[in-house]
Amino acid sequence: MYRIVLIAAIVYAVFRLAVQIYLFSGALQPEAIAQGEQVGTDLQRSYIPAAQHFRAHEDIYLKGSLEIIELYFQYAPAFAFFFGPLLLLPLTILIPLLVILHIAAYWLFYVWWDRIFQRYNLQSAAKMWAWILPLFLVFSVFWDDLAYMNIYLIIALFATFLIDAIIQENLGWSIFWIAVILPIKPQWAFAAVLPLLLGRYRFFLKLMAGTIIAYLLIAGATILAGGVQYGIQQYKDYFGFLGRLSRDFPWRSSPDSPFLGYNHSVMQIFLYYFGVSPTNMRIATLLKLVLLAPLGWVGLKFLRSPNKKPQREIPETALALAFALYLGAFIWLDTVWELSLGLVIFAYLLATTNERWSKTVLWALFAPYALLDVWRLASYIIFGDSILYQGAYVLTDPIIYVPWIMVTLLVSYVLLLKKLTIFATNPV
Repeated sequence: MYRIVLIAAIVYAVFRLAVQIYLFSGALQPEAIAQGEQVGTDLQRSYIPAAQHFRAHEDIYLKGSLEIIELYFQYAPAFAFFFGPLLLLPLTILIPLLVILHIAAYWLFYVWWDRIFQRYNLQSAAKMWAWILPLFLVFSVFWDDLAYMNIYLIIALFATFLIDAIIQENLGWSIFWIAVILPIKPQWAFAAVLPLLLGRYRFFLKLMAGTIIAYLLIAGATILAGGVQYGIQQYKDYFGFLGRLSRDFPWRSSPDSPFLGYNHSVMQIFLYYFGVSPTNMRIATLLKLVLLAPLGWVGLKFLRSPNKKPQREIPETALALAFALYLGAFIWLDTVWELSLGLVIFAYLLATTNERWSKTVLWALFAPYALLDVWRLASYIIFGDSILYQGAYVLTDPIIYVPWIMVTLLVSYVLLLKKLTIFATNPV
C-alpha cells in the first residue's frame, strides 16, 4: 500500500511541476508581459522592485496605510542590496534558475533533516521522516512557495542549518546562518536561544557577540554600497515599518470580508471575529501573551535547572525546544501564512509521542494541510476560474474559512510543551 501511495505522490509532483512550468512559461511570453501579467507574485511585486529602488537610491519602504501587504517589501535593506545582482538576469533566465533553486533547496531540506535525525541517533524520527515522504512530495507549502516565488522554504533550510550548527555547537557556522537569516526574517533565528536555555552560557555569549558583529558588518556594507545617508535612512525606514506593521496592516474584518483568508495569526483571527479596533488589538496581544506564558514557564524551568550537557548529547530535548521556540515565534507574529517546519515537527511528534489519541489528532490536522495543493488543483481543473476570488483566493479552499494553520500550530505547541515539561523536570 505504501508503495502505491508513494508512486501516486511522485506522479502528482511531476504533473504539478509541469503545470507550474507551463504557467510560468505562459506568463513569460512577450504578449503576457506587455499586458502586465506577473510571474511569481512575491518576486515581481516585492523582491525585484526593492532591489531596483535600492540601486536607484529610492525609498524601499512605502509610507502610508498598507492596502495590500504583498506589495510591500518586508525585509532589511541588506536583502534588497544582495538581491541586486539578480537584476542583471532577464526574467526568462531568472525564473527557471529560481525554479531549480527552490526544488534543490526543498530536496536538501529533506536530506538534511534525515541527516540530523540519523546523526543524533533519533532512529524513530528518521524512520518516520522517511515514511512520510509522500506527504513531503505533495506538501502545499512547497507548491505555494514555488508559485509565488517566495523564500519561506529557503529560509526554513537556513534555519535547519542553524539548528544543526547550534546543536553541534559549531560557533562559526551558527553565527554565519544567524547573520544570513536576520536581514530576511529575524523570527527564524529562534534557535539562537537554545544554548541559553540548556546552560551552555559561554557558547551563548560568544554566539551573541559574533552575531552582533556580523549583523553590523552586513548593515555597514549595505550602507556603504547605497551611500551613507541613503543607507542609514533605509534602515530607519525599515525599523519604522516593522514598528507600525500591526497598526497599518490590512486586517480582514467580518463586516467587509466574506472569509478569514490565509493569514491565520492570533491577531487576524481575533480581529476577524470581533472587529478591528485598538481595544481588540490590545486584547489579542494579551491573548498571545497568555498562549506564550506556558513556554515562558518551561523556559524558566530550564534556566533554573539547566542541563549543561552538550546539546548533541540531548538531541531530543534540543529539538523539542527548537520546535517550541519556532511555534512560539509564530504565535507572536501578526502574519502567519504557513508552517514550513510543520512537516518536520509532525514527524518528530509522531515518532516520540506514545499516546494514540495524540497521533490521531496530528494526522487529522496535518494530512489535510499537506494535501491542500492537491485539493486546490483538482478544484481548479473541475471548476476553472469561477472558484477564484480577487485572483488570490480559492473559494473551495477550507482554510480561508477556518484558521486551520493556527489550530495545527497550537496542537503541536501543546504536545511539545508537554514533552518539554517532562524534560525540564527530569533532565536526561
